[in-house]
Amino acid sequence: EMLNQGVDLLVAFKGNLSSDFTYDVSVNGSLLKNEIVSLAPGLQIITSANPDFRGIQPIRNQVGESLSSFFGYEVEGLFSSTQDVDNHANQDGAAPGRFKFKDLNGDGEITPDDRKTLGSPIPDFTGGMNFTLGYKGFDLSAYVYASVGNEIWNQSKWFTDFYSTFEGAATSERLKDAWTPQNLNATIPIVEKAANFSTSNVGSSFYVEDGSYLRLQNVTLGYTLPQPILERWRLERLRVFASANNLFTITGYEGLDPAVGGDADLTFGIDVGNYPVTRGYTFGVNLSF
Repeated sequence: EMLNQGVDLLVAFKGNLSSDFTYDVSVNGSLLKNEIVSLAPGLQIITSANPDFRGIQPIRNQVGESLSSFFGYEVEGLFSSTQDVDNHANQDGAAPGRFKFKDLNGDGEITPDDRKTLGSPIPDFTGGMNFTLGYKGFDLSAYVYASVGNEIWNQSKWFTDFYSTFEGAATSERLKDAWTPQNLNATIPIVEKAANFSTSNVGSSFYVEDGSYLRLQNVTLGYTLPQPILERWRLERLRVFASANNLFTITGYEGLDPAVGGDADLTFGIDVGNYPVTRGYTFGVNLSF
């Protein structure tokens, strides 16, 4: 059983500020809370539907969490020294510059029991604003869309932020600020030829990023010829316009595009290097005889 609670809101208004100046504005928004309330009797976790990416399983469907929440180890930093390793809970592959996972249950050993929910791919809020302004024969319209409160599992980091996982592929600019003994405040692990539990072999909060964004999806500027000229040319309507799509996106997400798709149940919000939306320009003429 799944619970979906939310509110959808639409506000629209239009009018004239003068005989020549018109406006038409609509704002829509949705608030959503999603939660798995119950499963089959005696079942708390769905274990039969876990997508696998290079041995990493990013999600877990369990009672009390949202659909396909991200799940894994919590990174509390990078090991700064061999002494830091010795003072930490026992962790396979631990070494300076590698991930230091949090010992959630305090048993002195990092095990699968130390994994936790790391975020949800489902936004708390989605909405947009569409407006059109008119002045004499000119019209300007735009549409802005926002998604707030969701996380993204950036699986593409597996290919770009670990030298040993995909040798020969392009690497991230982030590696320029990777851990070294002189750069102890780094968040990117040491660049080395190694792949194990403390580097790239398990899912962790390293892959989870804030997926909130604001995007200007469309802007259109047009001009409609006045009626006297149309009558002289024996036309009913003539409008020229220029339009631009996806002009800019404001986001803190480090992947190519925060608008990550995927299967709604299992891979929603998981970025495996999806192609970003492209910026496009259109010029045209609307003509009626």
